[in-house]
Amino acid sequence: MTVKKFEARSMKEALEMIKTQLGPDAIILGAKEITKGFGLGGEKSIEVTAAFSETTLHKKKFVESKLPQQQKEQFQRIAAKEQKEVMRKVMEGQIAKMNSQMPKSSIPYKMTEKRYAEIDNDQNTTAATEQHNQSQAFSQVAKKAWNDMEVTSLKKEIDALKQVMTQFQSVPQSFVQAHPGADFGVHYMLSAQFQKLTAAGLLPEIAGEILTTCQKSLNPQQQQNRGTVDSFIAKHILDTVKVTNDCREQFHLFVGPSGSGKTTSLIKLASEMILNQRRRVAIISTDNSKVGAAEQMKIFAQILNVPFLSIRSQQDWSHVIPHIDQLDHVLIDYSGLNLRNQEEVNFMKRMSPPVFKSLRTHLVLSSLSKDTDLTECAKRYQAFGYNDVIFTGLDEASQHGNIYNFIRKTKAEIFAFGIGSKVPEDFEFATPERVVDLLLRITQTRTQEATI
Repeated sequence: MTVKKFEARSMKEALEMIKTQLGPDAIILGAKEITKGFGLGGEKSIEVTAAFSETTLHKKKFVESKLPQQQKEQFQRIAAKEQKEVMRKVMEGQIAKMNSQMPKSSIPYKMTEKRYAEIDNDQNTTAATEQHNQSQAFSQVAKKAWNDMEVTSLKKEIDALKQVMTQFQSVPQSFVQAHPGADFGVHYMLSAQFQKLTAAGLLPEIAGEILTTCQKSLNPQQQQNRGTVDSFIAKHILDTVKVTNDCREQFHLFVGPSGSGKTTSLIKLASEMILNQRRRVAIISTDNSKVGAAEQMKIFAQILNVPFLSIRSQQDWSHVIPHIDQLDHVLIDYSGLNLRNQEEVNFMKRMSPPVFKSLRTHLVLSSLSKDTDLTECAKRYQAFGYNDVIFTGLDEASQHGNIYNFIRKTKAEIFAFGIGSKVPEDFEFATPERVVDLLLRITQTRTQEATI
């Protein structure tokens, strides 16, 4: 028993190759999918491992050598069961032909009554009987030798098969794996799309949910069209992403963990409001824990030529409230806190402006953070309250699936993206189309386009 591997574009093509090269008695030991490349153009193939008997393969080659070219091609295309029948008939015909060419003395024959009468009348009756006995003895010896050869060949094949099975038992159970996404109900035809979505950073359960919805919405023929499936995935993401670009509120609070990019996002939004929207803006810092934070904000305010104030207590708001009618927007930067206890939550509330109307809170998060960290941070800041999310560091992250995972888990709206360090060029308001672009990599990011 011999083992051989075949690689083809589909299971059907692989089985045809096995039947053509190894014959109808080949045994399929395992199959697995191989994906070459990534992204929308990734190709896939099937690797099938098959075991076959050398004896059967020799018979198949012998039969093919006896067939004309046209019949040989037809023989290779017919089903395995029909191939066996053709092989049997050709081998029987060949044996009959060989028997007809052998000397009559070596062929056992049945002694009829007429033949016995002829022998009785023959003077050489004894010689004829001896010849007949020798013929029968030769036939029995030949038959025994043939059976011994068949038994020996069968024993060898059984021993080889035992050895192959022993080797396969030592191979990990994952040798023959279910196709990607099978655990989440994803059909084999959509396994390539499942791999693309998870490679983009989507959680397997979310990618599985998208593709099972696709299976229910598209018929099998449409599912085989990669463009149709990709279009459905893009539309599904568009329909499930919630964004907001509302800047009408007078007070804009920037909160989030340390290092998430709150100060940079505030400066970018202030620049957008001043340069492009021609709004009157003031900047306020409540960050008293970070060394030099207030001085840094003051420098930015001087560059933008806008008022700046550092607030250290709730009473300091009394200097701001009388002048808010002269301003369109007040942007407030908060300390980077993780809100691990109620004391930190109370501190942030004490530093908040004493107004409850026309106020919007932006939770600033880094796209470099893990899914679990993003979800945990959002859960903690729910105690303080936030209206939307700003994701920063898009140019530094290699995957952006965590953004969509966050949206699906928290039902939050996205306000804007930070895609670099330039002010205000590397700030953009969020759109569903931009999220689709980040996940499916339809186009390059702005930074990559500028580099090219």
